[in-house]
Amino acid sequence: MFKLLQLALRIRVTITYCVLATAGTIALGQVDRHDRWHVLHEASTNLHNLSDGHLATLVTSVFLTEGRVNWLWLASVALLFAVAEWLSGWRRFLLTFSAGHLGATALVAAGLLVGIHADWLADSLEMAVDVGVSYAAAAVAGSMIRYLPKPARSLWAALWIGVVFVGAVSDPSFTAAGHAIALTIGFGLGAMYLRKDASALSHKRIGATSTDRVQPSPQLSTLV
Repeated sequence: MFKLLQLALRIRVTITYCVLATAGTIALGQVDRHDRWHVLHEASTNLHNLSDGHLATLVTSVFLTEGRVNWLWLASVALLFAVAEWLSGWRRFLLTFSAGHLGATALVAAGLLVGIHADWLADSLEMAVDVGVSYAAAAVAGSMIRYLPKPARSLWAALWIGVVFVGAVSDPSFTAAGHAIALTIGFGLGAMYLRKDASALSHKRIGATSTDRVQPSPQLSTLV
């Protein structure tokens, strides 16, 4: 029982997210199609909501799924999150999750704003439903380069770049751009974590070496 509690505490953010996302998904499945669309629209991080100051959508949107629920996808995301939080710690995991979701959402919204006002994009995109955790998942996946052995980092990065590219080709939309942005944010954070941890380890080694050098020899200790 104690070991299970330790495990739960180590992946506390993932468990909290999974519980809330599952509850939201089940609740959304209990309402009719019209009400479901209304809920998704109100919780969406589309340009219309953000322009009107509905910033709460930045939180609510991440717990909902548009269309038919893909439980295999949600389970895969939960596994990715659990591994990432286990390796990185909840603070770093939460930072990556938030940076990916908020950063990609903000940049996509800015791009849509410019594109719509310049008549490059359809006005209907301002009201498009945009919910889900895929931006955060892309960022978390990208940040995992920090916790992989050096030979595997390039392969991991290439894999996810390929996934995002294939997704963009099969479904060219603003969400595809958001996934690319979020993955880039994740890569950047992974590189930052790598440098930070290497620097901390280097300082620790230097401190240990300095401490060893100032330790008096046994002969001097006996003379004092």
